[in-house]
Amino acid sequence: MKFVSVVMIVLVFCIFSGCSPKVISPTDQQIGPPPVQQKEPITDEENNRKRTGITEEDLTPQAERDRLRRLQELEKERGLGKEKKSLFNDIHFDYDNYTIPGEDLSRLKEASIWLKQHKNAHIAVEGHCDERGTNEYNLALGQKRADVVKDYLVKLGVDEKRIRAISYGKEVPVNPGHDEEAWSLNRRAHINLDEKG
Repeated sequence: MKFVSVVMIVLVFCIFSGCSPKVISPTDQQIGPPPVQQKEPITDEENNRKRTGITEEDLTPQAERDRLRRLQELEKERGLGKEKKSLFNDIHFDYDNYTIPGEDLSRLKEASIWLKQHKNAHIAVEGHCDERGTNEYNLALGQKRADVVKDYLVKLGVDEKRIRAISYGKEVPVNPGHDEEAWSLNRRAHINLDEKG
């Protein structure tokens, strides 16, 4: 019973006096390897940079501006959009003729200005005819129509190497009809950006 009384007294003493935490002096601290520091997880952005080879220099404001300017130039060269509709409309010819009509000369001048500003653009000038006449005759006439447009653009200062002239004769009509309205639409020189250039 004495033992139980002693234990009770010790317990009561501990409760009322409060057990203070042990104070560790700097000399008592455990010496060992420093705690391992967790590295920051690699972000998706860093993974993309490693995979694509993009450097910090590529992310500077000047590099961004240069990249944007190059993209705008490519867009202008590859897709003309509204410019193409106005500059490169078909040129229509009279029957059995390859003289450029006067109203189309000013449009070709504008097209030459655009081509001189876009040095990497190449065009194909396609000569077409209506369905009348033999295949041989129409191929020759279509070539004359394509050549006259090419020659005019070259005289206006466009590099000849950037223009390809080809004849389709009567093989690729824009209008499949068999009357004067269809024939007048099919007698044309069609200009488009040349992927082969």
